[in-house]
Amino acid sequence: MLKKKKGAIVNIGSGTADDIISFPLCAIYAATKAYLAMFSKSISLEYKKNGIDIQCQVPFYVATMMSRRRTSSLFVASPEWYSRASIKQNGYEPLCIPLWSHSVQWFVLRALSGKLLDYFIFKDFLDQRRKGLANDRIKDQVKK
Repeated sequence: MLKKKKGAIVNIGSGTADDIISFPLCAIYAATKAYLAMFSKSISLEYKKNGIDIQCQVPFYVATMMSRRRTSSLFVASPEWYSRASIKQNGYEPLCIPLWSHSVQWFVLRALSGKLLDYFIFKDFLDQRRKGLANDRIKDQVKK
């Protein structure tokens, strides 16, 4: 890329990279995504003069195995929907939220009280962990 004086690097971050809310039970994940966002913004400045665009895209939920969201909706993008939006954002800002629905989520989360948001996020994450542990127990029983 340096020889050709053009190129693009797209890092996929997460909505957890912003300091809007805490991410209990996912602290290492959130911290690494925050690192990736800052790293991308910083090296973007370094390589812009060489014709290389470096961007960190920060989606919120996408319906994947990792997110444990199986179906897409207005605020949970399908992988295909996210991919189409992602490609359209290449080369613009070093940090972006490609989907308009995720931008709306970001705006609403910014407007809410931190303590209230932390309460509901922690409650949701505890519920997700409880369900995951229950599924693991069922899988272990089936194996036996």
